[in-house]
Amino acid sequence: MPEAVAHQLVSQGVLPLCGMPEAVEAIEVAARVGKQTICNVLIPPKITASTVLSEVRAKQALTQHGLRLPKSQRADGTEMLAESARELGFPVVLKGEGVAHKTEAGAVVTGITDEQQLFAAAKAMPVDSFLVEQMITGTTVELLIGVVLDPAHGYVLTLAAGGTLTEILADSTSMILPVQSEDVRNALRKLRVAPLLDGYRGAPPANMGAIVDAVLALQSYVIAEMPFEIEINPLMCGPDGAIAADALITTGECHD
Repeated sequence: MPEAVAHQLVSQGVLPLCGMPEAVEAIEVAARVGKQTICNVLIPPKITASTVLSEVRAKQALTQHGLRLPKSQRADGTEMLAESARELGFPVVLKGEGVAHKTEAGAVVTGITDEQQLFAAAKAMPVDSFLVEQMITGTTVELLIGVVLDPAHGYVLTLAAGGTLTEILADSTSMILPVQSEDVRNALRKLRVAPLLDGYRGAPPANMGAIVDAVLALQSYVIAEMPFEIEINPLMCGPDGAIAADALITTGECHD
């Protein structure tokens, strides 16, 4: 982009007054990650990483912005496990608390159908407290929604194929916040797993409106709280809705 155009954008208040090279770079990045107008780019203050929230606290924060979550019960020690599972109803998912990447650490077991399996799974986990969750069924596709703070360009939203195969599939697309509903729909269509959202080979289609709502709920949290980083993986997407099965938030600390 010519410098004269960039000067004009800066003079109109479209870009932060951070110097011409940075302004031009910001414009180029915005063009790469999506067809969004530069005037809509969210530029937060300087933020550094602060606290990594527990899964329970992260989900509590997100549900206040409209994100759907599975029903769950905390269990301090194994004594409360059976009661928690009975209240939720089998099958359930058991997670070890205090572990960021649970699958790699052996701290998550899905599809538990009775108390014997529940206690065996808990015994094998390297933790003393647990989260017992409702098992989400009828999932069409698992997605990842992530937001990271780029110091030069603001918050960047990533939509990707999620679940345990995220790194292997490497199927993602990114945009600069804020986004609108149509931006999210268009981005989802760019993913290689997009046919799964439409109901691949006779499977029921995912509820696209619910997925878009989940992304906008995450954006609402980001705008309100200005975190350093946030990730939902997986977002369980099916014909009945989109439910965040796991959430990781690193809060941000603002600096003048």
